[in-house]
Amino acid sequence: AANEVLSIYFEPEIAENMKDPIAFLAKTDADTLYYHQAMKAEDASQFRIAMQGEVDDHCINDHWEVIRRDKVPDGVKILDSVWAMCCKRRIKTQKVYKWKARLNIHGGQQEHGINYWETFAPVVTWISIRLVLILSILFSWNTCQIDFIMAYPQAPIETTLYMELPKGVTLKGLSRDASQYVLKLKKNLYGSKQASRVWVQYLTKGLIKLGFRGSRVDECVFYRDDIICLFYADD
Repeated sequence: AANEVLSIYFEPEIAENMKDPIAFLAKTDADTLYYHQAMKAEDASQFRIAMQGEVDDHCINDHWEVIRRDKVPDGVKILDSVWAMCCKRRIKTQKVYKWKARLNIHGGQQEHGINYWETFAPVVTWISIRLVLILSILFSWNTCQIDFIMAYPQAPIETTLYMELPKGVTLKGLSRDASQYVLKLKKNLYGSKQASRVWVQYLTKGLIKLGFRGSRVDECVFYRDDIICLFYADD
């Protein structure tokens, strides 16, 4: 009966992978691409639009400052910029409905004790999530899920980082010789080793400022009056 339900709502391949309720079949995700792969794909134009939109959003929100390369202090490493591309598909039809391009700084080039220190960031436990959902069912509580858009860059950067200009996009106001410029980050960017930690600390301070108090059991659970807030920072 369970298999019949799966076959009704999902494509055959997805239904087959969901027969085991404990684990999915592991396989390579063809919808997650590197920059060079995305630029060779049939839908490369859609990725280019997404890339330009990503950079424009960073510029509008003042997440960095464009400076001349010779203004970077001597001995300071300029980290590479890295594109992470992916397609979002509708579960039932498997048709692509969104092309995403996320700009990251190359955290693998960071050096401990120089441009990063601590990296640990807590995430809410599945025990807390399940408990709150069970209580919501028992007491008819309202629930909602929120996904922060460009979450990490909302937090100020922990230490000064310099990044190469991203490939494949145009930054307004630059002269023709763009190679002479780099980005001095003002905000916490995806890809850095401490990005999750910085975001969690920023979010926690904000929740406390709004009157929330933290759980003594799970540091990603907060309470205020009749609100319970659980948060999970990934990436």
